[in-house]
Amino acid sequence: MIRFVLVLAAALRVTGATYTGAASCAPCHTAIHKEWSGARHSKMVQPATAASVQGDFARGAVTLRGQKYVLAKRGGAFYVTESYLTGKATEHRVDYTLGNRRIQHYLTTLPDGRILVLPPSWDILRKNWFHNFDIGDPDESGDVEAQLWNKACYSCHVSQEEKGFDPQRVAYRTEWLDFGVNCERCHGPGSEHVRHYSALVKPTDPARDIVLQTRLDPARDTMVCAQCHSFRDIFVPDFKAGDDFYDHFVPILEFDEPVDKDPAYWPDGRTRRFSTDAFGLWQSRCFLKGGATCVRCHVDAHDTSIEKAKQLRPDDPAICGQCHADVVKAGTAHTHHRAGSAGSSCVECHMPRSVLSIKAKIRDHTIGVPVPENTARHQIPNACNDCHADRDAAWAAEWMNRWWGEASRRKSIRRADAFATARAHDAAAIPNLLAIATDAEESPFARANALGYLGSFKQDPRVFPIFEWALGDSHPLPRVIAALGMPRGPSAVADLTRALRDPMATVRLAAAVWLVGAGVKNLPGEDGRRFEEARGLYFARALLNSDDGAQQVAAGRFFLLTGDASRAAESFSNGIRIDPGLRGQTLDFLNRIGPEDPLYQSAQTILNGLGTQ
Repeated sequence: MIRFVLVLAAALRVTGATYTGAASCAPCHTAIHKEWSGARHSKMVQPATAASVQGDFARGAVTLRGQKYVLAKRGGAFYVTESYLTGKATEHRVDYTLGNRRIQHYLTTLPDGRILVLPPSWDILRKNWFHNFDIGDPDESGDVEAQLWNKACYSCHVSQEEKGFDPQRVAYRTEWLDFGVNCERCHGPGSEHVRHYSALVKPTDPARDIVLQTRLDPARDTMVCAQCHSFRDIFVPDFKAGDDFYDHFVPILEFDEPVDKDPAYWPDGRTRRFSTDAFGLWQSRCFLKGGATCVRCHVDAHDTSIEKAKQLRPDDPAICGQCHADVVKAGTAHTHHRAGSAGSSCVECHMPRSVLSIKAKIRDHTIGVPVPENTARHQIPNACNDCHADRDAAWAAEWMNRWWGEASRRKSIRRADAFATARAHDAAAIPNLLAIATDAEESPFARANALGYLGSFKQDPRVFPIFEWALGDSHPLPRVIAALGMPRGPSAVADLTRALRDPMATVRLAAAVWLVGAGVKNLPGEDGRRFEEARGLYFARALLNSDDGAQQVAAGRFFLLTGDASRAAESFSNGIRIDPGLRGQTLDFLNRIGPEDPLYQSAQTILNGLGTQ
């Protein structure tokens, strides 16, 4: 039986409201609007003007990765000439800037509507040019060809964005309401609020027609920030402030990452790459036990400049002291380091700069303890050896044992050992993975990551019961991973049919994908209606990813299995049109469907259609 622990979130979802844009907020919230307008969130993407462009275009030309780029400014506009994309020198007008604090990128719009990130990027702090591929392809492997902003950066840098992709023309008409992160990204659609407070008789009670993070429970509060500050897959479009993150997004976890020299996670599952601060916080005891939120520390959400926030100074323990007053009061008796030194700073020890950003290191939001053992075994940094670089991890572990014992590090060590062993396809990881997946004291991220790795050992008889169990986990993340990776078993269809009743749309969609893959076409009664609705969610997701060739080919398979040959043919055709390199594998898949298969005739019809494409 599915064992849901349903907790009523103190969420406020403004129903029936529409988006109005940041300008409609300014008349009543003048000071806040002014502060936001001058801060980073409003300037994530801006029109390229003399005021917004920070790069030194007066240099005339730069050579990056062996390629020459000509930089120019004429009539108030900025231009980059490159020969990388087409093999011949082409001048591009810079239409937009991306970033304004440490790094600034330059975007141009091609005739087919693609918005590309041009290779030259500006390092604001160091005042020099570098190649944009230094971020996505630091080893110069050649795997990264060009960064397509409409696709790769969708949904965060501007507000109320619509891709506007036309798969028939393979062209974009991308539009958005406001540049940057506007008011309604964090407060929800504002039309009702504007209407109420523009009336002659204005409400006198506290506003209930707009979302305020401070009125949400800690989970929903942090989800407002997580819509951007997370490494996630959009399963269900149209997230609005106040929604449940897991009703729309599925985190891309460590187990699902390819082997990479620059991975998104450390081997223990903690975040390694930037822009995933929410995932760090959600793994922390501060959030899981203490209900800490982003705005508990970043108290001014309208200006998130860390350098301006006095409460975030490393030498100020006040924020930590709100919950850990006894530790702060103990001072050096707790830290065993000189007062005022880095070793007595809460954040230097518990939030070291182990997350790699663009040409910078930022603080780890898992807010944990140093684990020197994981440094020795898995090359995961720890705060002790970050400072005492002349000492080894064994030395750090010895002193930690003397001062604090080793109990607080056991689970971190278990996670790192289990995940690293599983990544090496070693079945010796199974006992620890099983223990993590069923440990309520582990974070949902750890439980889900353990499940993901257990999916590589589906033949082990211990694995299937754990996936069944995880479908009833109290948190939606393990449930969705269980639904996506469920091993085949005698009760699997019944288990996933029950999962169609899950309150989270992502779990229902995942269950539908599994059932379709297992050959289930219809279900009786209410289960059949739920199955149809969940398949509808998949269709909406396929539309969102209509500019992704691989996603369209996958959608073609899904629709063919459901018996919808028309949609299947359209998806296959679109996928190949977007990425002709997918043609071979698509034809192979369809040709493998033999005459004895009920799908044979549909496959042949689709093949005939593709043959003329």
